[in-house]
Amino acid sequence: MFNRPSATTSKPDKTFIPVILTLVDGESLKGAIAISKNSCLGDLLNGPDRYVLFKTNLGEPIYLSQTTIAAVQSNEKPSARQLDTSLKNLEDISPYLILKVEPGANKADLRTAYHQLVKHYPPDQFANVKLPREVRSYLVSVIARLNAAYQELVDEIDRLERVKQLAQAAKKAPDTDTIRYFGQ
Repeated sequence: MFNRPSATTSKPDKTFIPVILTLVDGESLKGAIAISKNSCLGDLLNGPDRYVLFKTNLGEPIYLSQTTIAAVQSNEKPSARQLDTSLKNLEDISPYLILKVEPGANKADLRTAYHQLVKHYPPDQFANVKLPREVRSYLVSVIARLNAAYQELVDEIDRLERVKQLAQAAKKAPDTDTIRYFGQ
């Protein structure tokens, strides 16, 4: 009744691409979609198959109807080259952009923005987690760049405050450059 595939019949090789699926009902699923090694995700989603094989992060296989999938987002880990490129791009960015503040922000605004951003990359949280060398390097570099941007802007504010204080002191000081002749 049911025939087993013979040794000469080979199934197409499948590979799994890590994705985040958003279903029509709004639910999000993290896992991987199976595609043929010689095709791409677009070929699978636009192909004639009505169902796609999806494995959850727990390894459970699920066959999903293409009509239930609203969106597919890649969830691949960045390569070392991508991480290096993003670090190089950080060097060219203004400290105002890094901290996401407007030029002319005061120290309180800088401190608030800095603390909000550092919450995303807390060094202590990742200290005991085994991470790839590239990811650890990236996290250390990002936190170092946040620290440098914050310090650069705080130093700039301090410098401007000193200049203002010197200017005010110069206005209040008596004019000593004028030569006065007595008896005239």
